[in-house]
Amino acid sequence: MTVTLVNISLVNISNVQAATTDDTSTSKTSTATTDNTIKVSLENIRDIVIENNLDIKNSYDSNKIAVQEYYDARTAYEDAKALTTTDAAATVTSTSATLTTKREAYKTAQTTYDKKVESTVYAAQDAYIAYLTDLSNEKLKEDTVNSNEKENQVYKLQYENGFISKNKYTSLLQDNTTPVNALKELKDTEELARIKLCNTLGISPEEKVTFNTDITEDLKVISNINYTDDLGKMLENNIGIKDQNTAIDDLKDAEDTYTNDDIYNYSVEKANNELTLLMNTAETDFKGQYDTLISSYNTIKSSYDSFNTEKNTYSIMQMQYDYGFVSQKDLEDSKLTLDKDEAALQTTENTLYVNYLKYLQMKEGY
Repeated sequence: MTVTLVNISLVNISNVQAATTDDTSTSKTSTATTDNTIKVSLENIRDIVIENNLDIKNSYDSNKIAVQEYYDARTAYEDAKALTTTDAAATVTSTSATLTTKREAYKTAQTTYDKKVESTVYAAQDAYIAYLTDLSNEKLKEDTVNSNEKENQVYKLQYENGFISKNKYTSLLQDNTTPVNALKELKDTEELARIKLCNTLGISPEEKVTFNTDITEDLKVISNINYTDDLGKMLENNIGIKDQNTAIDDLKDAEDTYTNDDIYNYSVEKANNELTLLMNTAETDFKGQYDTLISSYNTIKSSYDSFNTEKNTYSIMQMQYDYGFVSQKDLEDSKLTLDKDEAALQTTENTLYVNYLKYLQMKEGY
């Protein structure tokens, strides 16, 4: 989250683990492995957040309390309407007022919970993408540092054999020191991003956590998307559609309060028309996001094909350099181009992730 498009992953490793390097064999949608390691991916972040984030848990409990109080008030109202005593009218009036209050409290609690889930899950998914980006940037910088270390060995030989001056040698070493310092800063940034992600998920940064960084898994999931099924889920989950259905239910509950049947019927018809409009708009927007996602998917496949060809060419050039068929400068220029293209590929990957994230959010109703 089998179509294996490429042999490289987001950071050229299949996963990064916070507390272990042991491989895991769980499916992508599972949130924990047999050794109590939590496996995090873009696809299962929502489940992890809902299960672990304390703010969401508290909001969930508040919502359930409001739901129960609403149904209790509804039962009391129905019981009052069945009374035949002389004070039945007063009881109906009282319980009706309570029912209205509890219904509004329930709707408010539900909206609060939905928004809490939406904002927290989005923050976690956004933090996840940022973390993957930091990992990728760190990997690119590590490649630069490793390349510079090899260059330093060449410079040392050149200086010792009199091909370059001491000043030139010192200057070259200083130039190659800059990426080392930048790498340290990137490692600090990456660690901070990991801690922020764990905190948003609701899990301790000290726990054993595996972050999936293999984009080929996500590509596999995207290629297997069943749009028709997802459309049904989106229409079922959509917050606006849910609210409109609730408004229609409220109208039906209040039917007895209408003294004019025509006004009631027109109100119901208007509410149903608004529901249809909401469903049509939601479907149009969702189809647009699906098309955008598939376009990103096709772009990343093409980008990977080009990058892998370039990577193979560089590998051949390295062998040619070892045998003296190409110069050090030709090899360095090729490596620089490869690094730039890998950074561009990262941008393309980020675009895919953002589009996939938006698609998942819409499917969940937001």
